Amino acid sequence: MKNILTTQQLREKYDPDSILKAIESSFEKNQDKLSMILSHAQSPLMRYNAHLQISLFESDQKKDDFITEASSLLKDATYFMMLSKKERTSVTQRMRAYYSDVVQNQLLRVELILDDSEIGSPKHSIDPNVNHKGMGQVKAILSLIRKSLYNENEYRKKLNRAGYLTGLQISLGNFFIFLKRIGMNQKDQISLIQYIFDEFDVDWEEGDRENIKVSVQQPSLDYQIKHQEEIQKISSTLISAGLDDSILSNLVDQATLLSKRIRRF
Repeated sequence: MKNILTTQQLREKYDPDSILKAIESSFEKNQDKLSMILSHAQSPLMRYNAHLQISLFESDQKKDDFITEASSLLKDATYFMMLSKKERTSVTQRMRAYYSDVVQNQLLRVELILDDSEIGSPKHSIDPNVNHKGMGQVKAILSLIRKSLYNENEYRKKLNRAGYLTGLQISLGNFFIFLKRIGMNQKDQISLIQYIFDEFDVDWEEGDRENIKVSVQQPSLDYQIKHQEEIQKISSTLISAGLDDSILSNLVDQATLLSKRIRRF
């Protein structure tokens, strides 16, 4: 047990908070620039603000809200756009290593408890083993946490090797879904990403730059759509007759939050 690092020890080892803080800082520093890019005449985004066709009195506010919504979906991407190819790869590898270790170590700790059926009520000679109702509920909860951690661990085993575009592909997923939602065609989506990348002087290979659909757009959408489908399945997989609805609901919420956080990279 002492050889299994705690989550706190893993945080000290990988220092993920420094990256998470850098993401917030980068977005804060570049938010005005991002808004200007998205609302610029060369940006195709404003041609798709159909829901802004309202009174002139309200139009400026609605336009600002539209741009704010779009730019908020580029928080992580803004950070990755500011990094070199080597730095982007390193960040993705580091965060993935951290979350993989967290999942594996927590899974080991939970399994150690569940593997011992006599915790809290050890057998004593010939006396019958008393049913420990409290531990029964604890184990029911831990069984669902184990299932959640197991699913995440299996997911991480199947991850493709991180490359210099991985961070951008993952972080642009919700933005591409937003563009589809407002009806932006594929050509304009690619033009918009090209324009944003050019304005941020993104470091990437010329071959990838010339085929954004293959290098960024499609991998990004595939990742995000699959992730959303798996998120929706969580409530149907975490089921226990021994737990009340409020506890089950909280377990589903926590499993969903865990999945969203660790699949961010």
